[in-house]
Amino acid sequence: MHTLIPGEWYLLFACEKCETLQVLFPDLSKGQANINGASYVVACQQCGHKGNYNAGAIERYQHPLKSRAARIA
Repeated sequence: MHTLIPGEWYLLFACEKCETLQVLFPDLSKGQANINGASYVVACQQCGHKGNYNAGAIERYQHPLKSRAARIA
């Protein structure tokens, strides 16, 4: 479980099995890095499914500035 900080950027993926949205890791490039060709094998924190997620399955997300910190899997 991650605490999302207002204004910060994250790379997210949705589990192939349970569709839970999860943080892959904070995006230190603030949405600017080229992630084409990237591929990550990650186990779902919710259901344990181990999936392979490429750039097409990874979403950039900036948590809104006018939002409270939120928790996401």
